[in-house]
Amino acid sequence: MSAAPVPPLAEWLRWVAEMPAAFRSEPEGFPGGRVRVRAVVADVLETLGAPADAALLDAFTPADGSARERNRLAWAMAAAHVLWHPALREGGAGARAKARVRRLLVEELAALSAVVPADSLLAEDERREELVRRALRACGLSLPGESREEAEDRLKQVDSLERHKVLAAAAERERRSREVREAMAKKAAAEAAAKASRE
Repeated sequence: MSAAPVPPLAEWLRWVAEMPAAFRSEPEGFPGGRVRVRAVVADVLETLGAPADAALLDAFTPADGSARERNRLAWAMAAAHVLWHPALREGGAGARAKARVRRLLVEELAALSAVVPADSLLAEDERREELVRRALRACGLSLPGESREEAEDRLKQVDSLERHKVLAAAAERERRSREVREAMAKKAAAEAAAKASRE
């Protein structure tokens, strides 16, 4: 099967923004939920030529009823929609990159869902772009006119996980600086008190 041409970013962003209601519906296992995420992921992987085994699909059965788990499954549904794009279905991209596609669905989305709500896909172009770029990278593809290096560089710019790490590191540095300032202030106060008592 010959690879289908990869559309430009604008088409991908529109594809995600116009995600059908079925892909945004409440997952089974949550109040009012009817969508079996496991079945959707199985269908998408089968269509991509990367059929999944039961052990992989178990990752898409709700582990609990938490908001975090619901968010993870919502990201999985959104990724399934991106992977359902004709350029990926018709190009056999999933068959050539089974391990990377599975890693996207199981590992990357779990990490992403821990720091970003899936609802942000409706409001933020950067979140849509991030999901598209993650899916294309998993399939071993780049947008038209972009080298792999340019694609990786742009993904780093919109990467929520990277941003979260940077913000967490900055917060930790600020916490340590505050502790040092407080310790220095206490030491200065103690020295001032000791000096006053001597006088």
